[in-house]
Amino acid sequence: MAAQPIRVSIVIPAYNAAATLAHTLDSALQQTEQSLEVLVVDDASTDTTAGIVAQAASRDERVRLLRQTVNRGPAAARNRGLEHARGTWIALLDADDTFAPARLEALTAAGDQHAADVVADNLLLCPEQGGEAGTPMITRDMLPQAKFLSTAEFVVGNIGSRRTPRVSYGFLQPLIRRDFLQRHGIRYDEQNRFGEDFLFALTCLLQGARWWLMPEAMYHYTVRPGSLTDVQSAADLLRIRTVEEDLLRRHPAVASDPELALALRRHRAKIEHFYFYRAFTDAVKAGTAAPAMNLVLKSPRSLWHIVTEGAMQAPRICIKALRGGYHRPGPSALSLAGAGMRGRSRTEA
Repeated sequence: MAAQPIRVSIVIPAYNAAATLAHTLDSALQQTEQSLEVLVVDDASTDTTAGIVAQAASRDERVRLLRQTVNRGPAAARNRGLEHARGTWIALLDADDTFAPARLEALTAAGDQHAADVVADNLLLCPEQGGEAGTPMITRDMLPQAKFLSTAEFVVGNIGSRRTPRVSYGFLQPLIRRDFLQRHGIRYDEQNRFGEDFLFALTCLLQGARWWLMPEAMYHYTVRPGSLTDVQSAADLLRIRTVEEDLLRRHPAVASDPELALALRRHRAKIEHFYFYRAFTDAVKAGTAAPAMNLVLKSPRSLWHIVTEGAMQAPRICIKALRGGYHRPGPSALSLAGAGMRGRSRTEA
């Protein structure tokens, strides 16, 4: 008798996630949709992460452990999971987040009903320390009902504003049809340890993915105090800016969609703002005066970018010094929510 097809493959990248992983695995295995597999990619952890997964696998055959011998970062870990996934749908889950019990059942049903290639719900932003209810990232006035998400709307949803400082569509954790990824050869860009989610989602949309977005917040995202400016690199930001410049110059879907072209130009400007600040502060920390001065004089707006972002970051730098450092951030305007990107993943050393 032929084995029944697997409905959902859940990919969990994990690096030194022993403190949270058991709770995350429970939320995956206790889904109302039971036709699933859980692929945990241990990115060369130095704690008991692998042992926790091995114990779970001994109790439930749906759990599989994939071990990296060298820490390669979140994009590489997710790609390893994609290579081994067997489900009709692929779901992404970070090692310190959880699913609401009926999440997979609801999303796959909506994906099938609307013939979507990608389907996502809202995020419930949950404080790490607990003690208070989570807050939906996207408010009901912004997303009153489910709809198809255009590429331009996705990009705009990553630019942010003073009115919506915590909204960043790049933080969404969608379900994606495995055959869509295979058909178009889509994988995460392993060069970036920052912004890989944004670039991956953008690639899917540019390849014609039909993305169904729902207002219900069924993905529970653990928010930790911090700032992405601690972890973003100038090289990562420059690569993202280069990708967007290339899209604006060459991609036919961008050339034929003025709304998308405008959104990409606005997003590129946001990236450029953070790039100049990051590159300047890196040069100052390295004690290299010439590169720092070159950045100040690079363009008419480079000094403005450096000064304004420096003023915005000053209070957070002071708070960081008082707290003794930061951990995983959540979406916020001053932690590059406008760029729609995660900070240092639990899969990064």
